[in-house]
Amino acid sequence: MKRQNIYLLLATALLSVSGCSSPEESGLESVPIELRASEAGEVETKADGNGIDKEFDTRIFASKRDGDYTKLTTPATDDEWYADTKVTTNGSISLSDNPVYPQYGDWLYLVAVAPKPTSYADAGTVGYTLDGQTDILYAEQIQGNRWDGSRFSNNTDKTVTPLEYTHQLTQLKFKAKKAADKGLTVKVKSITVKAVTSAMTLTLKDGNATFSGSTDLALTLAGDGTEIKSATATELGVLLLPPSTSDKAYQVTVDTSVGKFEDLSIDFSSSSNSSSSSGSNGSSGSGSASGDHFAKGHSYEVTLNISDKELEILSVTVASWSSEDKGDLDLN
Repeated sequence: MKRQNIYLLLATALLSVSGCSSPEESGLESVPIELRASEAGEVETKADGNGIDKEFDTRIFASKRDGDYTKLTTPATDDEWYADTKVTTNGSISLSDNPVYPQYGDWLYLVAVAPKPTSYADAGTVGYTLDGQTDILYAEQIQGNRWDGSRFSNNTDKTVTPLEYTHQLTQLKFKAKKAADKGLTVKVKSITVKAVTSAMTLTLKDGNATFSGSTDLALTLAGDGTEIKSATATELGVLLLPPSTSDKAYQVTVDTSVGKFEDLSIDFSSSSNSSSSSGSNGSSGSGSASGDHFAKGHSYEVTLNISDKELEILSVTVASWSSEDKGDLDLN
């Protein structure tokens, strides 16, 4: 009889241990996830190290599987999830669903994209439609867990593991100048980059992107255009384009008050690239510097040189990335 009582006591104890599944029952408090875009409120390449100039939308993906962001769900109530939120100008990120770290210290892996994608697939990819004005960013994987010193932030030693967003497209910054101070008054109405890819699919685990489709992307100046008054270059605006993987040039049409200049090639060659206005049977220059290509995350300043009957690409130079405020531009 005594041996049977011992067995019963052991069985009861085992049942009690196996029933401890919640943080409260196990004696472990839930630890909320706190995130930052960077330790000092600065996002690499987002604002050239001068801080985040304005808040932006982002989607964050969380997984307990290293490098595997397939079949995630929302809202953020389980250990694996995705959530839409904003990055503020001081780098803080709030998560409205108040997700917590995995209970027993499992690693949690995060990546992020900005802005909110047009689609998310169970295969672990997101999709975007390219419109020439949307700055698409990706933050590579970081990892953390509930234990002090291993969290993304809010550690006793003040260490922070931030989400660092980087640009996934190429930025072209357009300027224009008169070939001479005298001559006809010229206004630039629009700049259209022809036959670029229209859709982007990004793999969450590594940020690799593939592009598909075809479209024209236009920078349309407000009103009846921007007047080019002198031989001093005037800023026109920016376009965000799919990067090139070779030395292939972008093909451009520039519509002005003195005519439409077509089939211009933007590459790394110099001022040999010119076009006469429509009706003049002009031809564009060709060729590009061997090995040069328009890389993602890089900005290039393109200067147009306009005369009464001709327009040329005067120069293409590497420039610092700018966060365009669109202002009086009508970007299509």
